[in-house]
Amino acid sequence: MSRMFLPRDINAYLTSKVLGQAGVLRLISVSIYKHIHGLKAGNVLFIGNSGTGKTTVMRAINQFYEDHDELAAFRTMVIINANTLAPEVEGEDRATRLFRRIEARVRALCGGDLTAAQLKAAMENATVCVDEVDKISARVSGKANVEGITTQYALLTLLEGEDILYRTEVVDEDGVRRLADIAVDTSKLLFICGGAFEELFDQVYTLLVNRKDERRLKETSEVDRQPDGTVKVRTVVRFKLKDYLRLSDMFTYGMMPQFVSRFSSIALFEELGREELKKIMLTADDSPLRASRDYFKHMGVTLRLTDKALDLIAEHAMKNTRIGARALREIYTGLIADYEFDPSSSPKLVTTDSGQVLTIDQEAVADYLAG
Repeated sequence: MSRMFLPRDINAYLTSKVLGQAGVLRLISVSIYKHIHGLKAGNVLFIGNSGTGKTTVMRAINQFYEDHDELAAFRTMVIINANTLAPEVEGEDRATRLFRRIEARVRALCGGDLTAAQLKAAMENATVCVDEVDKISARVSGKANVEGITTQYALLTLLEGEDILYRTEVVDEDGVRRLADIAVDTSKLLFICGGAFEELFDQVYTLLVNRKDERRLKETSEVDRQPDGTVKVRTVVRFKLKDYLRLSDMFTYGMMPQFVSRFSSIALFEELGREELKKIMLTADDSPLRASRDYFKHMGVTLRLTDKALDLIAEHAMKNTRIGARALREIYTGLIADYEFDPSSSPKLVTTDSGQVLTIDQEAVADYLAG
């Protein structure tokens, strides 16, 4: 490799693509460093509510590989749902199913005619993201989940870093296609597993509320901004899993100790704050505000969202901790729906020297939220 990427270099790149989650990005930067420099991969387990950025981080990692030519050998990256590994398929074990996904990605990047050595090297450089691992818990509704247990064991086999034989078609030195058994060294792959673990939040919270051990909830002060501009300070008990989680909680949830122990880091995603949510609304590629502006522009209308309106949307979304940034879309799409249908009927639409302008202000947001 012509350039030495240090963890701080990787972190700087990821930080430019992901809003918030500084602690998570530092952890994953170290794991990527180990992976691209041939050290034993530091597998990572992501835990975070829906909408906190797990998929965004995975995409940023993929983009990091894509944006640096020196990392071309590491561009094989697959993101799969753990549930796709759960069902039994006759004649195909779960490890083989995952390897086929990796191989398909390798061939898409490198072409179909690969020797055994070329395919082996490319597969061993892969980054594998397994989403929704919380859905393969060993217990569901208090009952044993056989598919979850067997899927955890299948992933455990890969995470243990052993050589696993994988049979597939390759070309030999003469260009002739043939079947070959390739010994894939899984210790060279980087595994990132993640899930919302929603019941884990409830499980730990209930344990604390009922004082089942020595852990206790902590009180904090919060500032609540009112629509009229005034502020109120109140004392609340806000539960953050990061402050209380123990490995024993993961075992109680239904993740096997052997499975959890194969991860060098457990990265807990923070709930997004107001400033992060505002930046997502203003800058994210899939922001509903950006899509809405394009929509109104097509009608010859300039859409403006005032700072105070954006503050109120972000504050309201911040209170919906279970869906994170997705709360922005839920609030905004509901708010803007009537304006999109018939902007001309709204008193918020005015004609200026530069054309028609629709301004969504704090009052409009407050009225919608009150309704």
